[in-house]
Amino acid sequence: MKVAFILKGDPFSWKAHEAFRIATAVGINHEVYFILIRDGVYTLTRWSPEDLGVESFEKFFETMDFLNIHLIVEDASMQERGLKESDLVKEVKVLSAEEISEIINETEAVFVW
Repeated sequence: MKVAFILKGDPFSWKAHEAFRIATAVGINHEVYFILIRDGVYTLTRWSPEDLGVESFEKFFETMDFLNIHLIVEDASMQERGLKESDLVKEVKVLSAEEISEIINETEAVFVW
């Protein structure tokens, strides 16, 4: 089963952590596409969440390496925020909105955060 998680909110809220937590659990038995759009792209940038009292995402990133989770970032969201792939802490696929739409159409479930 293919499942899509779409994170569109900023990384400072509980939503980002819950999205990663549930995606890693689902990724144990299913193929997961974790898609970051809008302010969600900031989650993968080089910032120090601990400095703001927010738990680090590092353990989620490490766990993803062992699961069937594909990290995808929308190109327009990165461009609008002046980000490049080298600004991200994890290797991702940068895709257009049209390509992301095709992936979402192929999934059996979609969770939006």
